[in-house]
Amino acid sequence: DAAIKPSHIAAFSSTLPHEPFPFSTSGFQQLLLNLHRDDSSTDSDEEYEEFMRLYCQAVQITTSYVDVYVDKNPARTSTLSGMGWFNKTLNTPGECHSQLRMSTEIFMDLHDILVTRYGLQPSLHVSTYESLAIFLFICGGNESNRRSQNRFKHSGETISRKFDEVLDAVMAMGKDFIRPKNPNFSEVHRRIRDDRRAYPHFKDCIGALDGTHIRVCLSPDDQVRYIGKSGIPTQNVLAICDFDMRFTYVSTGQPGSMHDTSVLYSAIKVDKKFFPHPPRERYSRFATGSDGSTTMPNAPTMDAFRDALATQLALAWN
Repeated sequence: DAAIKPSHIAAFSSTLPHEPFPFSTSGFQQLLLNLHRDDSSTDSDEEYEEFMRLYCQAVQITTSYVDVYVDKNPARTSTLSGMGWFNKTLNTPGECHSQLRMSTEIFMDLHDILVTRYGLQPSLHVSTYESLAIFLFICGGNESNRRSQNRFKHSGETISRKFDEVLDAVMAMGKDFIRPKNPNFSEVHRRIRDDRRAYPHFKDCIGALDGTHIRVCLSPDDQVRYIGKSGIPTQNVLAICDFDMRFTYVSTGQPGSMHDTSVLYSAIKVDKKFFPHPPRERYSRFATGSDGSTTMPNAPTMDAFRDALATQLALAWN
């Protein structure tokens, strides 16, 4: 019940953070002084409640600031740092492929491309090599942030930030690499042209299309439409590759409960400018009816023949 003096307010407000803070410290002092300048004449329940509300808010803000910026976890001081583990992995035969899912040579090539062409940058304590290793370690083994903290001896915030930086660079790279060599598909691929079993039956084929399901982690409220026949939340991934086994198109993010046909039509509609299509003139074998519809002579027979032949070619080429 004692009156609050200006010295008390100054002492309390000096403990408050300068940034981030929703209002100035001097303004807060003035507000408290106005509320308690004359306790004998202005003391009322409403003013007291207002003061206590502001006081509690100030305490909450101070507590949050201390938890985030002052009371930090002790630094990780393991004898084997994340960069040390990475160097050991890189110099041990077979370990790079086992832990990061690619050979040492491919890792170095990927690193150089991301740095020189797609803006991957180091920070004060994390090099670009270690950033890429963190990204591949998480993706290749479906590892959690917590396990990555233990492996690379960095905080959770650093792990998350470095993962996002590499992901941005990889996404930019994907726009240049995941596309057809020749978007017009003006020539028949040599593997079709030079194989008597495939030519001319597959001369209009521009690649192979397939889909898969990849598990996702979602909040309970968003899981329902992602749960399909597998019983777990997944997302549909649709991919197209050419006859050189290069990916020319990838679509992700569709709920796992969607039918394959719906996924295909959605990809064609959403990515109309990027979805690979053979040239229109290659459809000349279709017949046009009087009502404007298009049909293909002996379509069921040709479809069955192509399916059987495609299976034989896939087994022979693999």
